[in-house]
Order: sequence, then structure tokens, then C-alpha cells
Amino acid sequence: MIRKENKILKIIKYAPSIFILILCIIINFYLLYEKKQNLNLEKKEIKQKYITTNKELVKNEVLETIHYINMKQKNTEKNLEQMLKKVVLNAHQISLNVYNMNKDEKKEKILEQIKKVLNNINYAKDGYFFIYDFNGVNILHGGDKSIEGRNLLDYKDSKSNNISKELNEILKTKNETYYSWYWPKNDNKEYKKIGFFKKIEPLNLYIGTGRFVVDYEQNLKKEILEYLSSVKYRKYGYIFVLDNKGKYLSYYNKDFIGKSISDLAFVENINKSFEKMKKVSKKGNYLRYDHIDKPNSVIKKIEKISYIKKFDKWNWIIGTGFYLDDVYKQIEEKELVLEKKYKEEIKTLYKITVISTIILLLISIYISKLIEKIFLNYKNKIEEQIQTNRQKDNLIAYQSKMATMGEMIGNIAHQWRQPLSSISTAATGVKMQKEIGVLTDDFEIKSLDSINNNVQYLSKTIDDFRNFFKNNKTRKEFNIQDSFEKTFKLVSAQYKNKDIELISNIEDVVLCSFESKLVQVLINILNNARDELIKQNFRKLIFIEAKKVENSLIILIKDNANGINDHIKHRIFEPYFTTKSKEEGTGIGLYMSNEIVNKHLDGTLEFSNEEYEFENEKYKGACFKITLPID
Repeated sequence: MIRKENKILKIIKYAPSIFILILCIIINFYLLYEKKQNLNLEKKEIKQKYITTNKELVKNEVLETIHYINMKQKNTEKNLEQMLKKVVLNAHQISLNVYNMNKDEKKEKILEQIKKVLNNINYAKDGYFFIYDFNGVNILHGGDKSIEGRNLLDYKDSKSNNISKELNEILKTKNETYYSWYWPKNDNKEYKKIGFFKKIEPLNLYIGTGRFVVDYEQNLKKEILEYLSSVKYRKYGYIFVLDNKGKYLSYYNKDFIGKSISDLAFVENINKSFEKMKKVSKKGNYLRYDHIDKPNSVIKKIEKISYIKKFDKWNWIIGTGFYLDDVYKQIEEKELVLEKKYKEEIKTLYKITVISTIILLLISIYISKLIEKIFLNYKNKIEEQIQTNRQKDNLIAYQSKMATMGEMIGNIAHQWRQPLSSISTAATGVKMQKEIGVLTDDFEIKSLDSINNNVQYLSKTIDDFRNFFKNNKTRKEFNIQDSFEKTFKLVSAQYKNKDIELISNIEDVVLCSFESKLVQVLINILNNARDELIKQNFRKLIFIEAKKVENSLIILIKDNANGINDHIKHRIFEPYFTTKSKEEGTGIGLYMSNEIVNKHLDGTLEFSNEEYEFENEKYKGACFKITLPID
């Protein structure tokens, strides 16, 4: 015990400090591991984030460019119409001015003056005017003099539009109108043309002009491409435009414009790369390739990621991208910042860990000493309580022993009363017959034999009670039937006198235990049943059953004394608790029985009130169940 206590004291002293030290080390390593993991995760996320961000940026640049082109292209015809209307209105006003100045002249002379003025007016470099009368005769054609004087009333374009007739019909109800038709260019192919026409009321003529949409769109493309060539964003960002055959239409280096990407060959595996460009550009996607023409760079080959999308209306492949070496440089700079932050956090963590460990160790030492003090005080109190309990148990055991001795003395008195009476009767009979002189040898021998037999019975009874009080300290094998026979011999006399019937059903079972202690428990339980039964005026019964169940012996002892009240039955195993008067009981019999069964016989003692039927009669009584291990 002292060695165990010293071990406990050492654990109390050193275990908290060791535990805290180990815990702090584990927590520190865990935090370091977490910090390192977080650093690696942040590096990974930064790399992904920078690439994703740059990819989104170049995608947005391309989509915004296409949106810009769409807006420009969408307004092509509208802008063209506005421009044409403006110049026609100006030419119309000029024509009216000429008419007003010469209205006294003949119509032919006025027309000559108007033609002379308008022939000298051009717009957009190659723009010209034409005048028709309502009979379809061309009065003026600034683009082709051979048409002047011809009647085009029945002329139809490639789309079967009768131009003069349709214009005549429109201008009968309107003073001005927009009109589109198809007209041949220099290559003899007809292209769509948009025009604006206005009536010259005093002369019953109409003046107009028109422009090929394709020419106007071509100028728009040129304007857009010049704008895109000048667009720069961030350090090396630019927009490039290719046609469907790989010719550069827009590029940061103006020397490359108009040249084919395959001729320049500044993209590795150029033919393969361009085919990929055409493929991904259909729906818009990213392309990763090796580029050899990074602005302001001496590095020959640099990996690049571009977002490429096709503008279907003009068959343009539009794209922009970013160079991965720039991204990696940004990532390295960010990683250096993270590394620096990580080192600072580690230093702070070390400081906090050391300080917190020292504080916790001091607290643990203080708590250990406090626990040690509490433990020693508690130990002293336990020892005092043990001594008190030991004295109490000794007192209870002594009282139990005295009570049992009293019971046994009463049993001895009951068992000795008849043999002593027989001895006394035999001795008195021999003496009386001797005095009156009628004593025969036969009567004397019979009397002496009776006296001897009764003395032998008394001696045997003394041995039975002496064996009951033996304090065996070693377990021995015994048969449970023999144990009950010994028990019945010790108590049977009183049961017969009180008309109590013992009904037993005991199997042949061998135990290895303390027989005398088991007999003491059985006597206590039987005596309690006897004390309750003698209060009753009906048939008094005690049932005893002993049987083997698996590896245990089950002993059931029940009576028909109506059981124990429910409100006190939970207290029957408490010391000094009794329902009898002070003269009749001490309240330690069942307490000691429970202690013996639990502590000495390694079993259990349980109680319950039970209702049962015997010989067609219903009874209720207390039932005590003893469970003992057979081995």
C-alpha cells in the first residue's frame, strides 16, 4: 500500500507537468504543421488565383472588344443612312438655291447650272449625286456620265427590284425616302447599296445619292483595326486580330499587319497552333502555347495563355493573352510576402508557446502540490474512516455473533429439554425401584441404555453447535444438501414447536466456499421468516429450493408471512434497521448476511415480495435469492 501511495504521489507531482509539456509540444508541432500546410495551400491557391484572374481578364478584354465591334457593325447602316441624308439635304438646298437664282431661265438652263455645281461636290472622297425625273430619265450621274440621258424606268437589279418605278411610287406620297438596291461595282458583281432621295418640287425631279454597304463597312473595319492596334492594357497586353487564313489584321507590332502568321513563324508548331486557334475560336476558349515575340523581351520562347473567339460576321479571329513568366514573377513576389509572414508567425508562435508552457507548468506545479496536500488529507481521513468503520464492523460482527449465540443457546435449550427429561425420568425410575426393592436387572439395563443414548445425543448436539461457531479461513468443497441438513439440525426444534413446516427441494450440488458462513446466512434468513410466521394464525410454511443454473447455485427461501411493506423493503439490508421491538431484534442479521454473501462468498443476496400458489391455496411472502459461484 505504501508503495502504491508513493506511486500515486509521484503521479500527482509529475504527471500534470509532463502532460502539459507533452501537450504543448504536440500542440506546437500541430500548429507548425497547420501553418506549413496553410502556407503551401495559400501558395497553390495564389498560383491558381493569379492564372484564373488573368484568364478572366483576357477573356473580358476579348468579349469587350467583340461587343465594341458588334455595336459598331450594328450601327453601320444607320450611320450610313444619317450621313447620306445629311449630304443629300445639303445638295437639295444647293439645287433649290440655284433654281431660285435662275427661276426666270428655262428649265434646261437651270438644270445645267445645278449639274455644274453638283459635279464639283464630292463627299467621302468618292461620293457623288444623281438626279432623275419621274419618267425614269437620268438627269445627273456624278459617278458614270454614260448613264446621263438614259431612261432607266424599266431597269431591274439582281434582286428584281425595279428601282425607278418603286422610287416614283414612294415619292408620289413622300418628299423624301431611304431606299436600298443592288448595283454593279468594278468587278461587275452587284452589291447592296443604300441611298437617300428627296424631291425637288419646283422642277418635278428628285435628287439622291447612295453608297455601297460593303465600302462603308470596309472603312469601318479599317477604323476598328486601327483602334485595336493602338489598344494597350497593363504592361504587355494587346489585342490581336487574324482573318480566317491566318493573316494579321491587327497586332501590337505594325510591321506584322498584313503578313501571314505562318510566314512569321513566331509561334512554335505554327500550323498546329493556328488550327487550334480556329477550332477554339468558334465558341471562344483558352489556348496555351509557346510564343516567341513577347514585347520588350530577349527570351526566345515564353509560354502564353490566350483567350480566342471568332467574330463570325467578318470571319475575324480575335484574341489576347498573358505571358506565364509575368504571372510566375507576380506569384514569386506574393510567395515571398507569404514566406516572410509565415516566418514572423512562427516566431510569434514560438514565443507564445514558450511563455504559455512556462505559465502552465507553474500552474501545474501549484495544482500538483495542492492535489498532493488534498490527497494526503483525504488519505488521513480515509484511514480514520476505515478505523471507524472497522470498529463499527467489529462491533456489528460482535453483536451479530452474540445474537446468533443467543439464538443457538435457545436452540440448544429446545433440543436438550427432551433428552434431559428422559435422563431424569430413567434415573428417578431406577432410584425409586431400588428404594422399594422392585428394581430388576432388565429395567436397570434399559434405563442405563436410555441414559447413555440421550447423553450421546446431547454430545452430538454439542458437536453440531461447536462446528457452527468454527471460523474456517480456507475454502473447502462441500455438498449443499449436507449444509442444509446441518442448518435444519440447528433450528428444527424451534420450528417444530411453532408448527412451522419446512418444504425443501435441494439438488445435489458441490461448492467450494466457506460452509459455516453460508450456514450462518441460512439460519439468519430462516430465523427472520420464523419470527414473522409465529405472528400469524394460519398455516405456516417456508419453502427452500436450491438448484444449479449454468455455473451458479441459486438458493430461494420464501415464506407465506405476507411479505415486507413496499415503503421499507429497500432498507432491510441497512445495519440496525428492524421492524421488531428492541427486545426481539437488533437489525443486524440481514445486514451481516448481505456482507457475508458479498464479501466472503463472492455472491449476491436479493429480496422481493412474491405471490404464489401451494396445494390450491394462494400465498404471499418474502423471497430471498442467494446466487453463489460454483467454482
